[in-house]
Amino acid sequence: MSFVIFNQSLFMKILERYSILLHIIGWIVFITVPLLSLPVSNVFSRPNFTVFVLPQIIVTLFLIIIFYLNLNFFTPNLLIKQNTTSFFLYLFAGFIILSLINMAIFEFYLKDALFKIGVVNSPQPPPPSPDDFRPSPNFGKNIPPPFGRNIPPPTFFSFRFFAIGISYILVIFASSILALINERIRSYDEKQQIILEKTAVELAVLKLQVSPHFLFNTLNNIRWLARQKSEKTEDAVVKLSQLLRYMLYQTSTDKVSLAQEIEHLNNYISLQKMRLTEKDLIEFICYGNTKSIYIEPLLFIPFVENAFKYGLHNQEKSLIKIGIAVSEGILHFYAENKVFGANISVENSDSGIGIQNVERRLALHYPEKHELLIQNIDSIFKVDLKIKLS
Repeated sequence: MSFVIFNQSLFMKILERYSILLHIIGWIVFITVPLLSLPVSNVFSRPNFTVFVLPQIIVTLFLIIIFYLNLNFFTPNLLIKQNTTSFFLYLFAGFIILSLINMAIFEFYLKDALFKIGVVNSPQPPPPSPDDFRPSPNFGKNIPPPFGRNIPPPTFFSFRFFAIGISYILVIFASSILALINERIRSYDEKQQIILEKTAVELAVLKLQVSPHFLFNTLNNIRWLARQKSEKTEDAVVKLSQLLRYMLYQTSTDKVSLAQEIEHLNNYISLQKMRLTEKDLIEFICYGNTKSIYIEPLLFIPFVENAFKYGLHNQEKSLIKIGIAVSEGILHFYAENKVFGANISVENSDSGIGIQNVERRLALHYPEKHELLIQNIDSIFKVDLKIKLS
C-alpha cells in the first residue's frame, strides 16, 4: 500500500514539475498527427497548405482555447463541484461555436480553394468563353487531380465535421482528466500539509509534557537532599540548571547529537546518585560511534526516570542497568531495574505518562523503524528499544 502511494505521489510530482513541457509536446503531436497523411515533400506546397494546414491551425487555436477553459474553469468549478448541467451546457455551446467556425471556413474559404485546385467541381459553372472551344494542350491525357479523386463538397464537409468532432471530444476528455489530476495533487498536498501541521503541534505538546514531568521528579530529589541537609544540595541545583539549559535550548531543534543526549543522561544520573547509598549500584555503559549520530531529543529520559523511581529501596540492595550501543546502523537502548513495592505497568497513571509520551514520539519520528519492548517479569522491569538509523 505504501509503495502504491509513493508511486502515485511521485507521478503527481513529475506531472507538476514538467507540466509546461508536456503541454508543448502534446500540442505539437496534436497538430502534426493529421498532417502525417500527406507526403512530407508536399506538406508545405501551396495546395496542401491551403486546404489542410491553414484550416487545421485555425481550428486548433480554437481547440486550445477550449482546452484551457475546460482545464481551468469548466471542470474545476463545475464538474468537480457536481454542477454537471452547466458543465455540459458550456461544452455544448463550445461545440456549436466550433461547428460554426468549421462551416464558415468551408463556405467562405475551403470550397473556393478546393475548386481552384481541381479537387471538386464548381456548384455553378461559369459561362462558356471562346477559350473553352479551343483544344487543350492536355487533351486526351488522363491527369488526376492533386488528391487523386474528386470529393463532392458535402462529403468533404461531413468528413471535416466528423474529424473536428472527434478532436473536440479528445480535447475535452484530456483537459478534464488533467484537471482531475491537478485537483488530486492539490488535495493531496493539502492533506500532507494538514498532517505535517498536526504532527508538529502534537510533537510540541509532547515536548511540553516532558519538561514538567521531568522537572517534578528532579525537584523531589533536591527536596529530599534539602531535608537531609546534605552538602550536595548546591551541586544538585547546579546539575538541575544544566539539565534545564539542555531542555530549553538544545532540544529546540528537531535533532540533537547522541553524544549530547548521553551527556544529558549522565548529568541526570549524577544528580540521582547524590541521594544514593553504598548499597545502590548504577551501571551506565555506552559504546559504539555516538558522535556522528543524531536523534530526537529526550527519548530515553522517561525510562531512566522510571528506573530510579521504582528501582531504589531504602533498605534492600538496588541495581539499575542502563546502556546505549550503536552497531551496524542500529541504536540500542536498554534499561533494567528491580521493582520494589507495587508493580508498575505502562498503563499506570503516574509512571505511564512519560512512557506513553515516548511511544507516541517514536511512532511519529520513526514509523516502522523502531522496536520497543517493555516487560515486567518477576518484579524485573526491562526496557529494550532499537532504532534503525537513517
